[in-house]
Amino acid sequence: MERILSNAGYTGIHAHDLLKPSRPLEMPSAIENYVHWVLQSVEVVTAHSAIFKFATDDLKRGTPHPRGSGRMAKPVTWHVTMLGAVGANGEGPLPWIERDYTPISSALEWERGRCEILIKIYSNGQLTSWLDRLRTAAPADDTRIWLSRPIKTLSVPSLATAEGGGEGFQPASVLLLLAGTGIVALPQILAHREPIRLLGIPTNRSSQLPCPIDLIQSCREDDLLLLPQIKEYCVEGMKKHPKFRGLRDYTLLLTKKSQNVPGTLISSGENDSEVDCDAIFKDVPNATTIKSQRLNRDIVANAVGRLLPPYRVVVSGPDAFNNAAREFLNDCGVDSNYLTVLSA
Repeated sequence: MERILSNAGYTGIHAHDLLKPSRPLEMPSAIENYVHWVLQSVEVVTAHSAIFKFATDDLKRGTPHPRGSGRMAKPVTWHVTMLGAVGANGEGPLPWIERDYTPISSALEWERGRCEILIKIYSNGQLTSWLDRLRTAAPADDTRIWLSRPIKTLSVPSLATAEGGGEGFQPASVLLLLAGTGIVALPQILAHREPIRLLGIPTNRSSQLPCPIDLIQSCREDDLLLLPQIKEYCVEGMKKHPKFRGLRDYTLLLTKKSQNVPGTLISSGENDSEVDCDAIFKDVPNATTIKSQRLNRDIVANAVGRLLPPYRVVVSGPDAFNNAAREFLNDCGVDSNYLTVLSA
């Protein structure tokens, strides 16, 4: 325990001292495998979500793609753990809350000391409500945003977790079922189609996902995420190109606004404009919008029917969405060995 505390930056602290409420811990000056990032700006996306933009010049931040000394970079998608200096909290004796996030900015941007993370804000979320308070204050060096070194999420091109196996598996097509902030998996996956430009690394042709990729996105009509970027992916997917680019097919499932959203903190005045999906995807024939519709068995069956075997299906969203998607895929005969499920 003392070794763990030392790694967390608390040298000389004994385990029993953590149970003494009269001795609250301050944030340490250094934490193993973590780097202090500065919150530079916040872009409000919807009344529920915002993109937090961070920067650092600390080279200890590492890279999602270690390489050098004759070693080729391994193609992976990745995430980071954020520590927020919220002070005393109910999740443990240390003065921070930690959550995992997948950046929407590229690995190349990380290596340049920049990072963008799309975050949904909840009033009952200890970390996100703290972040929202930072959002409304002037960014300063003492904001104490800590981000871990990059952590592998999926292998590419298999799009499988370490636990899910799949090493050496190369799909002939891919289906993404993403809901809510699970959409953050999309930019990283598609970046591997252009590794030199978007990742700053060379990779083998077979690792560049040289196959059609389809996307079904489910979200509430008041929390539409990454639609301009997705339009670009759809347009790119329609171009004739010797290599696959963008998305082959995109379906947006819009659900009604929830009357019981647990605590949106972002003022509606900051982003109160309605998003016109029909206007965004006008003249984009490989994009379809279905309003007042949740993911269902027929939609999944049609999407699976367009896949070329062997395929990979990646599911990422809230637990309820993931469970429903898993059930529908099972009904469609999708082998669990070809399925990857990530919590969002």
